[in-house]
Amino acid sequence: MFRRTTLAVCLALAAATPAFAQKTAPGGQAPAPGGAPAIRLENSTSNIVNNVYASLTSQNSWGNDRLGANEVIQAGGNREFQLPPGDCMYDIRVVYQGGVAEERRRVNACTEGNVVLPMAAQRLSR
Repeated sequence: MFRRTTLAVCLALAAATPAFAQKTAPGGQAPAPGGAPAIRLENSTSNIVNNVYASLTSQNSWGNDRLGANEVIQAGGNREFQLPPGDCMYDIRVVYQGGVAEERRRVNACTEGNVVLPMAAQRLSR
């Protein structure tokens, strides 16, 4: 009896393991390797980036500057940003020195983690 119960439990666990391994993030996107999405910004402009914002597409606010107060992305430079685990879809906003801003909406950080500036999506003035 004990053997049958043990065997049944082992078989049930083995059958359930693939279901847990196939978990997807909200929106049907598979999470990035390691569980947390990331974006890498490449600044191919001649301008310095002073601020970077990345928020979930479902949110209505940009949140905090991901560069912080004492960091910039120099012209020709790049920087990687780890994002919270969960959803993959992010909106990105960068603000260049002088106040000109650029936004790109619905970036899938799980599949297209490399973002080259200028983003050629929507360029905004101050």
